Amino acid sequence: MAGTDVSYNNAPIPIRDDITAAHRRAWAHIAAPGTWLDGKTRVAIAAETRNAAGCSLCQQRKQALSPNAVQGTHDSLGALPENIVEAIHRIATDPARLTESWVLSVLDGGVPDTEYVEMVSVLAHTMCVDTFCDGIGVERHALPEPQPGEPTRNRSEGASVDVAWLPTVPPEKASGELQRIYPSDVGDAPNAPNVRRAMSLVPREAISFFGLNDVQYLPPEAMWQVEVNPRAIEKAQIELVAGRVSSLNGCFY
Repeated sequence: MAGTDVSYNNAPIPIRDDITAAHRRAWAHIAAPGTWLDGKTRVAIAAETRNAAGCSLCQQRKQALSPNAVQGTHDSLGALPENIVEAIHRIATDPARLTESWVLSVLDGGVPDTEYVEMVSVLAHTMCVDTFCDGIGVERHALPEPQPGEPTRNRSEGASVDVAWLPTVPPEKASGELQRIYPSDVGDAPNAPNVRRAMSLVPREAISFFGLNDVQYLPPEAMWQVEVNPRAIEKAQIELVAGRVSSLNGCFY
């Protein structure tokens, strides 16, 4: 598959094999038809995610007291509807100031909650891998070629608006493949942190994203068991980095 030949052989530092494998899976995941969006749309979302950083409207809004104070048109690639571009750009460039009313306005503007979640997932996959490349000083990978096929369009059962602005599936109602993000054997259910519920409305996206999370951060067994640490640095050091990144990104989890 063109574009999924992700390699860090020329990186200035050694990169673990499981990270390379996870990034290859992420690129293949973006290119494939999803639950609600086809491969072409998903790759277009990834491309627009990258494009958002250079958008003049987003830069003006970022400097404003409120993003609502600045009106205009996004500098887009032209492959997606303007309402989708607005959502991608706002999430990618100014996530700390998103509000429930803004999210609901996106849904009221014609974006189903399921497609919104899938869009967020593709965006998150893209930024996760791109930021890794930026951090180690290598060129970002070429985006993959969209793969043919139709979305499955299977809505997750047991979802409701509870702890978040969008429907999520709590651990006690998870079934089938979604149970993979709530591994009960390591203490992650039924009291799983809310972040693991974030994309549970579209299980395939939640599963794929936590495949990245568990490799680049910590797997569930290491989160709950003090003595388990598969990384080269101490957990205190890991959490120091994680906390600093969360602060800089305005992450409220």
